[in-house]
Amino acid sequence: MLPIPPTAIPALPDPFVPRSRLLAALQDDGGDVVLVCAPAGFGKTALLAHWARTAPPASPVVWADLHQGAEAAESIWQVIVLALTACPAIPADSALHELGRRGSSPTSVLVGDLLSGLAALPVRVALVLHDVHEVVAPAALAVLGALLAARPAGVRLVLCGRRDPPLSLGALRSVGRLREVRAAGLRFTVEETGEMLRRAGLHLDEAQATEAHACTGGWPAGVRLLGAALRGGSDPTAVLERFAAALDPVADFLVREVLDVLPAADRDLLDAIGGGPVTPRLAALLSGRSDAGEALERLARETGLVQRLSRAGFRVHPLVPAHLHTGHVGPGGGAALPGRAARRPAAEAEPLEAVIRNALRGDDAALLVEVVHRFAGRLLATGGHPALARLLARLGEKAVADDPWLALCSALTRIEAGLEPAGDGPAPRGLGPTPAEAGPRLTVLRSITGVFAAAATGDLGAVPDPVDPERSRRDAPEWAALALAAAGGRAMLVDGHPSAATAALEEALELARLHGFGYLEMQCLGLLGSVAGISGDYPAMTTAAARADAVAIAGGWEAAPLATAVRWMLAYGALMRAEPVEAHRLAGEALRRGGTALRARYVFALRSVRGAALFDAGQRRRGLQQMQQARADLGAVHLSPVQAAALAVVEHKAASALGRPEAARAVVAWLTDRIGLCAEVVLMRAWAEQSAGRDAQATALVEPILDGTVPPLLPHTVVEALLVEASGKVSDGDVGTARRTLRDALSAGASLGVVRPFALAAGHARELLDEHLDPIGAAEPFAARAPAADRPPEYRSARLDDTEVRLLARLPSSLSMEQIAEELRMSPTEASTGVRAVYRKLGVSSRRTAVSTAYERGLLR
Repeated sequence: MLPIPPTAIPALPDPFVPRSRLLAALQDDGGDVVLVCAPAGFGKTALLAHWARTAPPASPVVWADLHQGAEAAESIWQVIVLALTACPAIPADSALHELGRRGSSPTSVLVGDLLSGLAALPVRVALVLHDVHEVVAPAALAVLGALLAARPAGVRLVLCGRRDPPLSLGALRSVGRLREVRAAGLRFTVEETGEMLRRAGLHLDEAQATEAHACTGGWPAGVRLLGAALRGGSDPTAVLERFAAALDPVADFLVREVLDVLPAADRDLLDAIGGGPVTPRLAALLSGRSDAGEALERLARETGLVQRLSRAGFRVHPLVPAHLHTGHVGPGGGAALPGRAARRPAAEAEPLEAVIRNALRGDDAALLVEVVHRFAGRLLATGGHPALARLLARLGEKAVADDPWLALCSALTRIEAGLEPAGDGPAPRGLGPTPAEAGPRLTVLRSITGVFAAAATGDLGAVPDPVDPERSRRDAPEWAALALAAAGGRAMLVDGHPSAATAALEEALELARLHGFGYLEMQCLGLLGSVAGISGDYPAMTTAAARADAVAIAGGWEAAPLATAVRWMLAYGALMRAEPVEAHRLAGEALRRGGTALRARYVFALRSVRGAALFDAGQRRRGLQQMQQARADLGAVHLSPVQAAALAVVEHKAASALGRPEAARAVVAWLTDRIGLCAEVVLMRAWAEQSAGRDAQATALVEPILDGTVPPLLPHTVVEALLVEASGKVSDGDVGTARRTLRDALSAGASLGVVRPFALAAGHARELLDEHLDPIGAAEPFAARAPAADRPPEYRSARLDDTEVRLLARLPSSLSMEQIAEELRMSPTEASTGVRAVYRKLGVSSRRTAVSTAYERGLLR
């Protein structure tokens, strides 16, 4: 249930100017609905508060702030019912009182009973729905729409917001049933401007009042700020002259003018608490001033730089922090801000650490919770997870488990510490569904927990909660950046929209860099690398991962879970570039850095890449054994189809090249059991046919991959399929088509940055590559790079002639040398000489080692 919402009519600001011309527009003369709509600072709340406070008892006004119930239908309904039942004019026997005590029921039933209760009221009340612009959830808007459509006789609706609510107001407007008070009417007249300044203790002549009205455009908040600037002792004429000549927007100029005349202690206080909402206790902790609450109350009353919120809270004008951080020089030429802002260090880590240390010294649990709510976003964005964990530990497990916000923060600190996540999905165990009253920040926190949990565990099948980054764009930079990162992660994991994911993550990355959120910068770069890798853009994946790795090293975050993911991307990218030594090094480093905290998916992936790198570097049997052991150790851990296919393909290629058909078939069965029939399973079956010398069958198998009937999971599967087809065409004697197919494969490989399929090509595909390279190698860099890429020297130098190849092919048999010579129609001396040449080129001295080495190097299948 929601806490009791603020239903008290707000206090009037000081100074305040009654506006009789607008009060008349609010009187009930039969009009059903009133809309008071204008941007911030136009005095909407003050006008309605004055009207409500002066309403006669026969026409009571009920006040309901909707910002606390803007997320769900039930919350909106509760806010309205609680506001109505707090009104003394509602009879004790009204059904509304019983409605307020009722437990959970379907929203449609509750709304219907609310409308019935309103229709039966003996007195007509005016219901002010304040901050109606905050209501954005469709279900919550439906409740307001039902209330607006029914318009019970016992209530008159007064909607107040910064913009028109998405409700059906057009029909009411067209029949004259909607009374509107907008910005034009809310602007001060010249007389009201002069009266406001006089009530502020200023004595301006008529010309100065007229000039003040012209400079501010009658914007009430601007007039109030101007009064605060003039009360600071500045000469009115001089201030107005500067104002008239200023190029800044009205609010920007006035905030600076007020700050210029504030005492340094007040500036330090405003600088310390920043732009977020604070209670007096948190303000005292941030500023070190025991009288922070009283000072904020005074600044709210006198300057307009501080807004008084409901429930004992304050918020600083959003332009104040920006001005405090610019080091603005005042008109006198000296530093206008000699307080804390002028000596602010470039990084705020130490001041925040000091705040946390001070909070931990006391026993005020409520203050600790407030500190977590205020600074969790910044701590998560800057890598302050240990500090956040200390705050949560002081609160205790029960307090953390009972608060969804704290529980999510706890889940994130555990994830980043390499501990087991608290649940199996994006919502850690124990949190349940998103609370109905969840605000934008809690929604972002839930979503980013899902995204970072997926990145930490390598779970590409995760489904993080949806998040709307547009709602967070006007929030603090860390929350705007986290919202964008969450949206990008979900677009990658759930929606499968790489372009949308990249756009959101790049915007989050820009914010992270702009505001010094190094940890979030690393995470955004890692996620961008993941998007590129899933899309098959391995050069972009490697670039993003290398940048993320550099940020991780600079920040001391090499052991972070995402740093492991980054190292995996770098290792896999090196493997695909046919750089096995580098791939082996990177995979080994990632395994060492991650230690025992590595998740099973990453252990499997890194060990598989390391085994594949060994295979590519010439240690073929050992490499295959490592890949097989990694798969066996994985057990039943779930993999996404892309992950399973990528690592099955490299193991199958090794097994096929070593002439291990049983091992190759085991990989096919494993992948089929995991994800069913896919293009990669078809490709591996084609390789098996090719190894058995059945090129026609292999070519037929890859046709559905090439014509798009069976779409591949891995982009480079198409390259491998083209090489199979090219080899098959050579066997058929269609060398022209084979060469065209090879060119298609090279073109596709170049666009993906994938060299490995060509570096490991054998048989007819290798011959085609060599022929293709000889006449045009210098003119086609990728074609020149592919066949020679990082293969061991013996692969390139031990070229056997046709006679030696035929001799080698018979060495695994049980035929004697004389029988081999007879089968090949040569003399025993010629056969012995040829075999010795084979031994010399392979670097061996016996028939047994020659056969073993030939299998290792792919010369025998």
